[in-house]
Amino acid sequence: MDTSRETSESAPGAADPARPSTTVRDAARHIAAVATLGAAVIHFAFAPAHFDDQTSHGAFFVVVGWAQLLGAAALGFRWRPQRRWLLGTAALNLAVAALWLLTRTAGLPDEPAEPVGFPDALASALEVVAATAAVAVALGWLVDRTVRRPSLAITGLPTIAVVAVVTASVVPSVGGGHSHGDDGHDHGTGVAEGESAADGHDHGTNGGDEDFDARRLAALTGYLPDEEIERARAVSKEFLAEQLRARSDLLAELPEDERERRIAEFVDWSVDHALDAEAPPEEGEATMHVHGESSWKDLTSAEEVALLQEQLRIAGTVPAKYPTAADAMADGYFMVTPYVPGIGAHYLNVELLTRDGFDPAAPEMLLYNGNKPTSELVGLSYATLGDEPPEGFAGENDEWHRHPSLCIVGGLVVGPDSTPEELCDSVGGRTGMPWGKPMWMGHLWQIEGWESPWGLFSGENPLLNLANADL
Repeated sequence: MDTSRETSESAPGAADPARPSTTVRDAARHIAAVATLGAAVIHFAFAPAHFDDQTSHGAFFVVVGWAQLLGAAALGFRWRPQRRWLLGTAALNLAVAALWLLTRTAGLPDEPAEPVGFPDALASALEVVAATAAVAVALGWLVDRTVRRPSLAITGLPTIAVVAVVTASVVPSVGGGHSHGDDGHDHGTGVAEGESAADGHDHGTNGGDEDFDARRLAALTGYLPDEEIERARAVSKEFLAEQLRARSDLLAELPEDERERRIAEFVDWSVDHALDAEAPPEEGEATMHVHGESSWKDLTSAEEVALLQEQLRIAGTVPAKYPTAADAMADGYFMVTPYVPGIGAHYLNVELLTRDGFDPAAPEMLLYNGNKPTSELVGLSYATLGDEPPEGFAGENDEWHRHPSLCIVGGLVVGPDSTPEELCDSVGGRTGMPWGKPMWMGHLWQIEGWESPWGLFSGENPLLNLANADL
């Protein structure tokens, strides 16, 4: 009886044709191909956002995506020479991963380090996995032996896992998207667009979102490194200290040591709390504004649309009159707040404030990107005195807020509504509004180059950050 066939089929190490099998090297090659393909999908998914930010950034993402797609195909279909394709794909993935690490730590020249997010971290992890597997195959680090187990466990499960996590990373509600601020990027949970703080009067849907609050602060600091943020804060503190010395009658009467001690204590607190959340004194009462993305409410008629367009056209004639703070001061405006990230420096015209009615051609306040006479106009602010906000712009999108207890010294707002009364008193200030009536305010961001990505009437504008400030 011929037993050679039976012996061959039952010998150790022989493949069983009835059972799926693969080799260790083939499994590693497959994992490298799938991981490279996953990274390519992520790069393609976020290329449009990078084109919106800068053409070169978008082009880089597209080129990398196609190169990774080519490498994945070469590994998956075993193009020859296999060793060169393996090493080339590994080198590409390692180079892209290294660039990502650089942008998240030291940053690129003239660009700050960017925050880490789920999509970009996932892409880099896939690139490292792909490079490691490809190098292991190319250099013969793996034993090329048959593995007797279902192919699904060796190649199918990694494929399913990569598909799942890559899909999650490109779904905004799961991966958080991949968005940009003006001076930096927010890779992960939604950046620079839709930032918020909890200042009492809700301008968006983000109040109470701790992650969002952190992103808002990052946007308003311009994604600068800590040392640059501290430098800007020091400049702001010195400017505020100079204003207190010049404006406070109380401080002028104190001995120098006591005067400087009080000034230092006040400016430290005020600058540290300039962006703090404000809680309304009574539930439902509007004080300061929750800063975030404004949800646009559709207008109800063609007449309402036409009226809003005409109002915005009229408001659009204002910037040419007041391109700098010096131009505003020459026409009766004066500084009432120093520069605050998100809202700028406010210049008020009291004559316009105390009139009746709303006029888009004559904003009561003008907003500038710094504390200098040469600072640039970045936005308009309309204000009115009374128990209720004005009708304002047509529709329901202009959102009004009021400040009940600002700390004011010599006509300048030196502290937010949350300033402790005794601290305000210590520098000769007073809380409350000087006209005996609530003052309602609303912002308009339609000046070319300074249009707020958080909304036409948003409470804050992330383009007014420390990186862009004229300090």
